[in-house]
Amino acid sequence: MKKYFEEKSLPVDVKKHYKGNKKLLSKVLDYLRNNYDFERIEDINFALFYSYIEIECATTIYVDDVGAAFQKVRCKIDKLPKTQSILSFIEELEKLERLELRRRKRLEKLMNLDFDSLELKEKKDVAYKLSDSKDLTNKGVAARYFLKIYNETKDIHYFCNYASTLYKSGNKEKAMEEYDEIIQLFKTENYSNMGWVMGSIYADRMDYYKNDKKKFREIWDTAKADPYVREVPFAFPGYLGYVIEFAEISFNYGYFDICDELLDEIKKEKLPVPQNIKEHYGL
Repeated sequence: MKKYFEEKSLPVDVKKHYKGNKKLLSKVLDYLRNNYDFERIEDINFALFYSYIEIECATTIYVDDVGAAFQKVRCKIDKLPKTQSILSFIEELEKLERLELRRRKRLEKLMNLDFDSLELKEKKDVAYKLSDSKDLTNKGVAARYFLKIYNETKDIHYFCNYASTLYKSGNKEKAMEEYDEIIQLFKTENYSNMGWVMGSIYADRMDYYKNDKKKFREIWDTAKADPYVREVPFAFPGYLGYVIEFAEISFNYGYFDICDELLDEIKKEKLPVPQNIKEHYGL
C-alpha cells in the first residue's frame, strides 16, 4: 500500500520505533496496539500511519484477519475529515477490498475442487497455489495435497514441500516429526541439488526451538556444517540467502553471538544487512 502519511510528523516514540522496524511491521503494530487507542486518534497523519500498518500487516502477515482489518480501518477513516490524503487512501483501500474478494473467490474455487480426479499436473498447480496463500487453512489443505502427490509419485521433493507447508500452516509439532524423517533420508541417500530443503528445515527448526537455548545452538552448529546447505549455489540468494535468514532469526530471538558470526559473512560478501540488525549495530 502507498504511504499517505509523513514519517517526520509522527509522534517521536512512534517514529523511532517505526524507523528501527520497517522490515518487521508486526512489531510496529504490536507497539501501536499496546500504546495507542486507534479509535481515539484525532491527528489525520497519525491515523493514516496506523491504518497503513494495519493494512500492511493484514495483507502480508495476518491474512486470516484481513477482512476485520479492512473494516476496522474503514470505520476509523470514514469519521475523519475528507482531506485529499484521506480520499486517496479510501480509493486505494477500495481497490484492495476488491482484490481481496477476488482472491478469496479464487481460493474458494480451488478448495472445492475434486482433487483426486485431477491430472497430476493440475494437482501440482492447485497445491502450489494454495501453499502460496497466507491463509493457514489453505496451507493446511496444500500440505495434505503435497502428501498425496508424494504418495502418487514417490518424488521426495513433494514430501519436503508437504513438511514445509505443514510447518507454515501452524502444525509445527507434526512438521518437526516429518523434518526428522527427511533429515534421516538425506543421511542415507544422496539428494543432489536439494540443499534448499535442509536450509529451510534448519530455519524452521531454529524458529521452533527459539526458547530452548541448548537446542537452538545445536541446530545452528549442525546447519553451518551441513554439506547440503553448503552445496546450494553460493551466490545470493542461494546459500547466502540462508545466511541472512539465519541472522535475522538469531537476532530476533536474542542469540547475538550467532548473529555476530553471520554478520561478518554478510559484510564480507557485501550483502544487504536487514534493517533491524543495521539499526542495532549502528551500521
